[in-house]
Amino acid sequence: MRRAIVSLLATGVVLFVWCFANAQPSLKPYTLVLDFVPTGEYVPHYTALEKGWYREEGLDVKIIRGQGSADTVKRIAAGQGDVGIADISTVIAARANTDAKVKAIALWYRRPPHGIFVRADSPIKSSKELAGKKLAISPGNSHQILWPIFEKLSGLAPGSVTWVTMDAASMPPALINGQTDAVPFFVVHEARIRKVAKQSNQDIRVLVAWADLGLDLSSTSLVARDETIARDPEPLKAFLRATLRGADYAFRQKHFDEGVKYVVKHNPEVDPDGALGAAQVASRFVYAEEVTSGKVAVGQFESARLEKTRDTYTEYLGLKRKVPLEEIYTSDLLPAKK
Repeated sequence: MRRAIVSLLATGVVLFVWCFANAQPSLKPYTLVLDFVPTGEYVPHYTALEKGWYREEGLDVKIIRGQGSADTVKRIAAGQGDVGIADISTVIAARANTDAKVKAIALWYRRPPHGIFVRADSPIKSSKELAGKKLAISPGNSHQILWPIFEKLSGLAPGSVTWVTMDAASMPPALINGQTDAVPFFVVHEARIRKVAKQSNQDIRVLVAWADLGLDLSSTSLVARDETIARDPEPLKAFLRATLRGADYAFRQKHFDEGVKYVVKHNPEVDPDGALGAAQVASRFVYAEEVTSGKVAVGQFESARLEKTRDTYTEYLGLKRKVPLEEIYTSDLLPAKK
């Protein structure tokens, strides 16, 4: 009897040790708030999600759509997400005007991808000819926030356009159906909008890419709350490691088709062809020349460039104060440059 009890206890100990060794650590729920509707530009994030790289870092990541950069900053500031994607201009403006406690933790697009689209048959041939025209816009869209800069760079008369507010998904149809004369979109969306237009036997063209006007500034970034950065930085570091791993695989190694499948899996409404075009263009904003040459790593800020970005936005947007750079970004959470 005693031997049986000892044997049973030994078996129990072995079983306990086996279960403990093979137990999966609990994952920390983590929410990424995009700056727009899901599309191919977010291939690295969905790749990291589907490859299990976020889970390897201990994170159970949920990706939710955005309603524009300014709205994403507000949601992150309010604790409605752990990490957000937003144009750096909206971070600077929010800190300057409302003292929003949000800062950038990684630079994503090294150049502004902003552009203006018109129908291919539109008589509008230059930026100045937008005067008196109707432009669709989604709430919180960074194009509208940065419009004073566009006006000065392009020579368009200030306040000369009429904004028609609508959901971001409604903007391409509004242009194609003639409800508006132009729509501001990131140029990464050209393939997607063109395919939508083709379905109505129409076509579109990029009237102007803002970077071509000289808008050579830091752009889209990953952002987080000051409180999270100070009190719980390790999950943010883990998130960035997995995300940059996704960028390396999907963008640098050009696994575009695979990444698009992951985006469509989670968002069946996404058009694969449009998403593929967006991914290919977006990769060039992330892996710009200074990254591919090894001057800087993906995600790394250049303080001189960010200072120029801050000063430009402060002047053109009439911000209440010049925000110190340490309030705008931190590089402390990025993986060490290899």
